[in-house]
Amino acid sequence: MRRDYYDIDDFLAREHAVTVEFASGAATVGPEVIGPKAKKDSNGRADVPKEHRAPVPLWWLDGEMAKDVYICETPAAFADDVFALLKAEDGAKITNLRTTCESYFGFARATLDALERDAGDDAEAMEPVIELKEKISDALERRWREVLVDSIGRVGDDDTTERLLSREERRIWDAGRMARAAYERWRYGRRGRVVATKAVLDNKRQKRG
Repeated sequence: MRRDYYDIDDFLAREHAVTVEFASGAATVGPEVIGPKAKKDSNGRADVPKEHRAPVPLWWLDGEMAKDVYICETPAAFADDVFALLKAEDGAKITNLRTTCESYFGFARATLDALERDAGDDAEAMEPVIELKEKISDALERRWREVLVDSIGRVGDDDTTERLLSREERRIWDAGRMARAAYERWRYGRRGRVVATKAVLDNKRQKRG
């Protein structure tokens, strides 16, 4: 499915930084990559040396730049200790993904896309990418099962669990609460429900008589 260029969730996810290495260096990229002490030209731009490592927003890896850099470190959001917390008993219900990464699963999807691009057709390089994908899929399944389905049964305005959710999870949570509230209004209220007309009720009484 093609992602919308102006999708705010996709943009925020790709704003998160990844550490990359410049395989061949880069010309006039700027001090935000090379650092404030870099030797600059008259326009204030600096050259990035070969094999230099630096954190850059994930969206920087679009286009031509992607040919000269590769992700050299797994982002901290996908460290083993985060997955260990999610795997613990009721871990998904107590792990605060909002503070770990505001767009956790969106960032995960975009990072995996970039890692797969870096690996290309190299089967050995793809092994850790496949392993990370499995960990993220398991984390998403646990969050869905232990947390997000709870939104169907909760209607309160203030809920501790909601404060643990990432941006995309809160959208699902809110949709679930709205659906639950709509059901409650239908279940316990008469508005919008099918009600028999007086003629039908009179006909039933006549048959009983």
